[in-house]
Amino acid sequence: MKVLKFLGIAIMATIINISFMACSDDDEDKGSSNPIVGTWQEDEGNGNYFVWKFNADGTGIEQEYYNGQLEEPVTFTYTYDTKTTVLTITYKEEGDLIAEDIDTYYVTINDNTMKVREFWDGGEDETPDIYTKK
Repeated sequence: MKVLKFLGIAIMATIINISFMACSDDDEDKGSSNPIVGTWQEDEGNGNYFVWKFNADGTGIEQEYYNGQLEEPVTFTYTYDTKTTVLTITYKEEGDLIAEDIDTYYVTINDNTMKVREFWDGGEDETPDIYTKK
């Protein structure tokens, strides 16, 4: 009888443990979504605009348009820390062993608007660039 009672308690404990693990996985998935993923555009007027496309895998593409004409697109890798809201973009030409350029930004995202302020050793931009999610 004691063995059956122990076995019943062990089975119940296992079921409860599995239930908690399933709930915690769901919560982690919801909290881990990256708000920067997607296509963002900054309109400078006169057919001039700038587009960043951030993929979920940490890669992206930068496109500049002047008078509506696409300049040569540039690929990059990036990291975005949702806690510090710091975005780091690393540009590297294909075949290069080291990064060509690394840019770091403070980012504020509000609905479909992203404000970006670049910073470097000497300080940071006073006026943010404003992007709209497409």
